[in-house]
Amino acid sequence: MQQPVFWTPETDTSILHLGPAPTLAQTSPVVLGDLDAELRQASTEGLHISLFTESGRLHLIALTGLGPRQPIAAIIPIDAHSLDRIQALTRMWRRLHGLSVPQDTRMTAQQRRRLKNMLRAVDGRLNDAEYREIAEVIFGVERVSADPWKTSALRDVVLDLVKDGFAMINGGYRKLLRHRRRS
Repeated sequence: MQQPVFWTPETDTSILHLGPAPTLAQTSPVVLGDLDAELRQASTEGLHISLFTESGRLHLIALTGLGPRQPIAAIIPIDAHSLDRIQALTRMWRRLHGLSVPQDTRMTAQQRRRLKNMLRAVDGRLNDAEYREIAEVIFGVERVSADPWKTSALRDVVLDLVKDGFAMINGGYRKLLRHRRRS
């Protein structure tokens, strides 16, 4: 059995808070009961709700006291992470209206590949594999043997994958829940 993870809003900046919609802005309101949630979990913050899409999961928190027939509004604090929440709101809105939901942009395809290789490299080290053996699994024997191992650029890549993989294990994974923005 797989237990769902419900992050805190401080950790995962794409979490949307739902509250009561103001009466002046209700043309065809969505009510809490309209959300066909796959998972619901009560907490002190409110009701955690998971909506699944073809591109991932949306995590919502309905604030305590919000009734199932009450029109809802997304509450987006104006802070350093507002754009993350606006992107999450866009994904939720598209799902509610039957449109395709874009990928979460917190990680690019290249970052996902690197993360996968980090996990493979760490797994190899935890199972006593040599760095060269890890390189052969990730990059192929032929490519690794093309250059002397001591001076190979692939050696440096594998060392970095292992180092960065262990950093992820030691709490760095939380960075994956936030967008990296240029200042």
